[in-house]
Amino acid sequence: MLNIDTILFPTDFSSVAEDAFAHAAHLALRSGATICVFNVVTPDEGDASNPMDFLPVTPVEGDAVDSAAPQRMEVQTVTQERGTVPVVYAQTDSTAPETAIVEQATEQDTDLVVMGTHGRKGMDRLLSGSVAEEVVRQAPCPVFTVLADDGDAPAQTPIDRVLVPVDLSEQSPLVVDHATALADAYSASIDLLHVVEEATFPTAYGIDPLAPSQPDVQERAREALEALVADLDDVDAPIDMHVLAGYAARDIVDFAEDHAADLVVMATHGRTGLQRFLIGSVAEKVTRSASCPVFTVKSFGKSLVPARDGEDA
Repeated sequence: MLNIDTILFPTDFSSVAEDAFAHAAHLALRSGATICVFNVVTPDEGDASNPMDFLPVTPVEGDAVDSAAPQRMEVQTVTQERGTVPVVYAQTDSTAPETAIVEQATEQDTDLVVMGTHGRKGMDRLLSGSVAEEVVRQAPCPVFTVLADDGDAPAQTPIDRVLVPVDLSEQSPLVVDHATALADAYSASIDLLHVVEEATFPTAYGIDPLAPSQPDVQERAREALEALVADLDDVDAPIDMHVLAGYAARDIVDFAEDHAADLVVMATHGRTGLQRFLIGSVAEKVTRSASCPVFTVKSFGKSLVPARDGEDA
């Protein structure tokens, strides 16, 4: 089960934001969390004080969100379920929306950020004006990004299949625990994936330019995945394991599309200080390019699942 008390939902009132809110509402209903709807007004936007039509909450100013009483609002989730959740609506003026969102998440001790992106296909498929990308890089908690589909229309797609790419590092159990909790929240199945990076050698060496460093590396990877699954307790979701040889970022995105994944759950590897802004090329590329929502867990950030025995909370 996910331990979520507060969900920060940054919005620009677009259709993809409405789609993202359906996921925030779903997780809030499952966990009993309060949703903080957060709008950043930039100088060129003028008056944007009206909230989304489907969520008529009254905004509070800046720090007042700390003392504002949440309003119980009826919501509809991505699974078309209806219910009521506590909602606070905050608004601030800023020339840097990404900085304002990260500061809000930090100051409010937010557990999860859920936000829409405005990616497009092809070379222009980037995150919304780099705002979502910067939030993924800098937020001190997991971030759930929801991509706009073609035409910027809300997809409202339920999550039936969760793809979990792992690199078999020490962060892999944390990622798997978040993925299984999310799969439980959505009643979804899990595809656990490891991509063995192919070693590339110049042809001048006289060897195959694409060759695994060890012939049995894929078998070892499968055994490691099996060990990850064996360590899980009380998991009802069906889990399939996959090992591929190739290039992680490309093959994760391709696998997600080929297998109709509805959500990718993966780790970033940022650290505090300057390195905190480097989320890892694989996670960054997948977040930019995947055709489905992406849930990123930081190695240095807040966890939404209980610590395993013998681990620090």
